[in-house]
Amino acid sequence: MILSNQVVGVVYDRMIAVDTSAVIALLNPEDQFHDLAREFFQNADGFIWLALNVTTHELFTRTRYDQGLHEALSRYDFFRGERFSLLKFDTKDETSAREILEKYSDQKLSFHDALCAAVMMREGIFRVFSFDRDFWVFGFEVLPGMTGPG
Repeated sequence: MILSNQVVGVVYDRMIAVDTSAVIALLNPEDQFHDLAREFFQNADGFIWLALNVTTHELFTRTRYDQGLHEALSRYDFFRGERFSLLKFDTKDETSAREILEKYSDQKLSFHDALCAAVMMREGIFRVFSFDRDFWVFGFEVLPGMTGPG
């Protein structure tokens, strides 16, 4: 089956990557962005939710250090659940991530976020659910509304 450009455009317009910071805010009532994350996630109908497989690993590790194994496994399972489609990176993406970090050498940016950005650019995803300023620096549309350094 061949999809028309219009159908393909609608699919791309509905894609949104999900960052670790968003899942932490969504699942942790103590997080400063919890209410905003919950409201956005519950009311954002029609999105195709995407995550890098390594983002699920980062979520596990950050949660494991802060809140223990049980909570880390619970969040990992949530993020690996059927609501999210997983994307994988390859060695070309790692090379692109290094180039991104060199391009923004004046900023302190995460390699993980640069890797996510590389995969997002490769896949044509330009929107991200995040509370992390790195994605704003990279030029993505950051929802639910991060607008700049902070």
